[in-house]
Amino acid sequence: MDIAAKKLELMDWLLKLKDETKIKKILAFKTILDNDTVIHTAKGYPVDKEEYIQMVKEADERISLGNFTTIEELENEIENW
Repeated sequence: MDIAAKKLELMDWLLKLKDETKIKKILAFKTILDNDTVIHTAKGYPVDKEEYIQMVKEADERISLGNFTTIEELENEIENW
């Protein structure tokens, strides 16, 4: 099977695909192929360099606004479980 036929088979399969979880996994894999993956999220999705930089900027902004949880607060939560 040549590459054109493989592409057509893949496109046909994608067009018929209704499982959103599978679509998300395919998009995550596409990200890996298209970009340099820097990290993976807690749910396993890849994050490229640009997304990672954006995540860090957003975290810095939350910290600047005082919107964060301290280690002491986390320890208290664990003790209360």
